[in-house]
Amino acid sequence: MEKQDLDDLMHIAERSDMSEEAKKHLLMSINKLKHTKINILITGATGCGKSSTINALFGTEKAKVGQGVNPETMDMNKFELNNIVLWDSPGLGDGKEADRRHAKNIIDKLYEKDSDGNALIDLVLVILDGSSRDLGTSFELINNVIIPNLGEDRSRLLIAINQADMAMKGRYWNVEKNQPEVELINFLNEKVESTRRRIKEATGVDVEPIYYSAGYPFSH
Repeated sequence: MEKQDLDDLMHIAERSDMSEEAKKHLLMSINKLKHTKINILITGATGCGKSSTINALFGTEKAKVGQGVNPETMDMNKFELNNIVLWDSPGLGDGKEADRRHAKNIIDKLYEKDSDGNALIDLVLVILDGSSRDLGTSFELINNVIIPNLGEDRSRLLIAINQADMAMKGRYWNVEKNQPEVELINFLNEKVESTRRRIKEATGVDVEPIYYSAGYPFSH
């Protein structure tokens, strides 16, 4: 939520007819939200469209100018937008040695604690390439790296299938309306279900994947 949105919400609360006690509680909650950092770890196999997703979220070419968190390896970048902190981690697919290093950095970040002793990462966003049929590396990342190190709160995991417009090689995507047509919607729904089932069978964890196309105002 944008800071301006929270400010507007505070003004509405202040002018409302609710009791003073309820108003005080609501204003305290809004103020706390304004100062709460939401940490998101974003990763995915090479070529999944991570940079375009980050740029779409920030509305700029921010992913190209991120500052390295670790000056030795430059393996993870950090971006901030208001109260959102985005940790950009390379995924798997860059070779065995690089994959081991990336996996270790992801696991270390998942176990990192904030100042209150809670898990630093509030949400892990794993991006899949919707235009590819070979998602073996992505499932290895999800099943063997992410899920085993999430702890008990598996709700922190979000699987997002990017490049939905290219899922059928560009067919059935309505460019004028920037949205999929029925044939593509059905294909994407099947892809979502296949992804959900594959992760469930491998890990026992239920997920609800979404699909989207970075750069287009559409999501499912």
